[in-house]
Amino acid sequence: MVKAVKILWISAVVLNLASIVFFFMLTNHWLTQGWIMDIISTVVLQIVGVPSAALIVVSLCIFKFNWKPASWVGYLGALIIIAALLWIAGYLFLFAWLSI
Repeated sequence: MVKAVKILWISAVVLNLASIVFFFMLTNHWLTQGWIMDIISTVVLQIVGVPSAALIVVSLCIFKFNWKPASWVGYLGALIIIAALLWIAGYLFLFAWLSI
C-alpha cells in the first residue's frame, strides 16, 4: 500500500476513536451523572457509533493482514472507507459539541 494512503487511513482510525471518546465524555455531562446518556445521544450512538466501530474493526483487520490493493479499484475502496471514517468522526464531534 502506498505510504501516504496508509498514514491517512491510520489517522482516520485514530480520529474516529477520539471522536467516540469525545462523544462519550460530552454527552455524559463530564461523567457527573454516571454513564447515563439521554435518549437522543443513545440513538445517535446506535446509528453512527455502530458503523463507526465496524469500520474501525475492518480497518484494523486490513492493517493486521497487511492488505495491498492490486489496482486503482482497491485504492478507491480504501479512500471510500477513509472518507466514511472521517465523515462519521466529524458528525460525532459536531453532535458532541452541540450537546454541551
